[in-house]
Amino acid sequence: MTTSQGAKKAQGRVALVTGGNGITGNAIIEYLATTTTTNDWSKIIVTSNSPLESKIKDPRIIFIALDFTQDSRTLIEQMQPVCTQTTHTYFSSYIHKDDFRELNHANEKLFENFLQAITTVAPNLENVTLQTGGKYYNIHIQPARNPLREDYPRAFPKSQNFYYGQEDFLKEHQKGKNWSWNVIRPQAIIGSTYKPNGMNSALTFALYFSICKELGTKAPMPTNRRFWEGYDDVSYAPLIADLTIFVSTRLSCANEAFNCTNGDVICWKYLWPQLAAYFGIDPADADVSAQINKVEEPLEGTAEQFFSLNTWAKDKRPVWDKLCEETKTANSKKTFDCGTWQFQDWVFQRTWSALLSVSKARRYGWTGYIDSLDSFIATFDELAKQGVIPKRDVMLIIFHF
Repeated sequence: MTTSQGAKKAQGRVALVTGGNGITGNAIIEYLATTTTTNDWSKIIVTSNSPLESKIKDPRIIFIALDFTQDSRTLIEQMQPVCTQTTHTYFSSYIHKDDFRELNHANEKLFENFLQAITTVAPNLENVTLQTGGKYYNIHIQPARNPLREDYPRAFPKSQNFYYGQEDFLKEHQKGKNWSWNVIRPQAIIGSTYKPNGMNSALTFALYFSICKELGTKAPMPTNRRFWEGYDDVSYAPLIADLTIFVSTRLSCANEAFNCTNGDVICWKYLWPQLAAYFGIDPADADVSAQINKVEEPLEGTAEQFFSLNTWAKDKRPVWDKLCEETKTANSKKTFDCGTWQFQDWVFQRTWSALLSVSKARRYGWTGYIDSLDSFIATFDELAKQGVIPKRDVMLIIFHF
């Protein structure tokens, strides 16, 4: 993976990173802490609605607990003592609601409250970067026009996609101001964080494969033939951080949206068995080609899945707890509650491919890349290092005996 190079340095840059416990927020913090100096960034202000659980050590990190569901006036009062020197803000906060209308309204307000507050508090603000995602292109609803590019027209009304509302508010609020904006649109984020959360597919895969290995069962991917044999892409969180800092610190990238993926294309038919092999499962026991080929190929645009991962997981908590006891990682038991079982069913039911073009980022000089298999393995290794899942070598010893 390459890192941002040649960014114009400015003494005294101050970053404000929201969602510090989230996958992307944590990646941005780690990026700034490990690849920059005090001359590049003098402070790294981190916010979250809950106590920061990151183990990243850097004297520049300052934590402030903020709840962006509060109105901007309240946030201004809370941010004033800490955030006035902010020059660059990175917003990746999210609030989940089961009701679609509530979800849209809540997340639009979340960003509006934050933006109104920080633009009032920070007189030297230079850039606001908002993270949205592949759902901007409504790939969760219908087949995509591949490869998806940043300038494609919106397919649905703004009321049906809160990313539209967030981006529109950002652009409108910036008019006549001295600061610039950027939007980063990743696809299927792969990464790790010290606080397990329900938005991490790699974590769910680790739970699934580990439990299958413990039970001595096969580990089929619960999908359909079109998705199994089709093409997909994912976005490694450290790579998202790299692009985020790259574009937000270059005038040539000001006021632009950028897709972000690993830079390669995956086919689950080949990747899934490789992921299973990491956990000691015979790749042949993860290949579902024979089962899927027995049924008629589904029509593109429909939803089909030959078994539900969410249903499968309902009685697996005792198995996971037993594995954590056997590997002496009892603290990992709580990780099971963060499995994205229902979300993965929704993804695996898709009968269409969705690919985000990163050509625009390339044209603007970004060269970030990582092989997607490597990004999964790095994430699994990091989750084990963080104590979120048992370490692989310990699991394989237990399974062997």
